[in-house]
Amino acid sequence: MSFLKKILGQESNKSDPVKRIKITKDNLNLWVIFEKLFKEGKIKFDSNGRLRYLHGAPVGELILIRTNKDGTRIYKESAEEWFGPESQHAKDFIWP
Repeated sequence: MSFLKKILGQESNKSDPVKRIKITKDNLNLWVIFEKLFKEGKIKFDSNGRLRYLHGAPVGELILIRTNKDGTRIYKESAEEWFGPESQHAKDFIWP
């Protein structure tokens, strides 16, 4: 079986990719798009360390969508906790 994995480029000693990633102060620099938004002041950390858009919605976890043939992992932001800037939730939001 390991012979087949080596042939197919799926060696058993490779670690499984992380399926979900939460952006923190420690890993923000690994995500160029979010680091740019942070530097532009479009997102910021609340007092609990959660990265949020200015209207209060949290930046979603990054979910692994696929792995390209070259091994590059493609992640997409989850919208599970998203709320719109004009929503009642945004109007009622108080920064922690």
